[in-house]
Amino acid sequence: MTEGLAVELAGLRSFSIVMPAYNVVTQRGEAVFRETLESIAASCRYLQQHFPYATEGELILISDGSTDTTCDVATEGWPNIVPLQLVGLPTNIGIAAARNMGVRLAKGEVIFFCDADDLYRPEHLFLALSVLNQPLPEPYAPSYFGAVRTGVYCRDRLHPYWHRSLEQTLVLNLAVRREVHEFIGGFPEEAVFRQFRYGAEDVAYAHWLHRFCHTARLEQQTVEYRRFPDSFFDRQLKKFQAAPGTVADDLDASDRQQEAQIQQIIATRLQELQAKAAQLVA
Repeated sequence: MTEGLAVELAGLRSFSIVMPAYNVVTQRGEAVFRETLESIAASCRYLQQHFPYATEGELILISDGSTDTTCDVATEGWPNIVPLQLVGLPTNIGIAAARNMGVRLAKGEVIFFCDADDLYRPEHLFLALSVLNQPLPEPYAPSYFGAVRTGVYCRDRLHPYWHRSLEQTLVLNLAVRREVHEFIGGFPEEAVFRQFRYGAEDVAYAHWLHRFCHTARLEQQTVEYRRFPDSFFDRQLKKFQAAPGTVADDLDASDRQQEAQIQQIIATRLQELQAKAAQLVA
């Protein structure tokens, strides 16, 4: 990189990668988990080799009540390219609460997320941090990118509409400034999100995020979202491969009630955030 580019990028110098994991070795296999860890390590190495100045990074792995060898494999399989902070919880608190805990423990100015069965490509951290360090031109406000989303690679063929929808709602391809995450209050921890068969924590988070911060968009596919049997992705594959509205969902009356509760929670927090934002600019 040129000297001028290094000056433009000066600012953010630390990042944290938050990974929740629950019995991933049992559910996905040790090889899958090791591939995920290796992909993150490779991305950290690429960043160290190509970024114009030194950064401090860390991987925070929240073992969410795991009863298998998840913690052992993580300890043995992580090459310490950046420090590993391993937190073993005695009981399962759910992916949203585990992510929020990870962010609270994080030291980084920029937060990345990765589930224990997905993959980073080498350039992921480098590209996201480079973009987040760029000031926004006027008349944007705030005067910086609050988050960045990259493209997502899926081995399955998806309809372009649903592929783009995934890229706008997953957190695998997201890098967010810590202050933005804290402003929106993190991921929703209400029980209904765990009960709903298709989750929706990521959808809620993305909804709040996009309403209150400017998110840069990169077309490069820097992460891989992998499908496994009975995962959220697997359960919705038929819908994701068809044109919108052509595949009926399989939600029953109970699911509909949960979906309505989730929408209400999203709307309520949105109102609270709007009031919070108004106070900050008053």
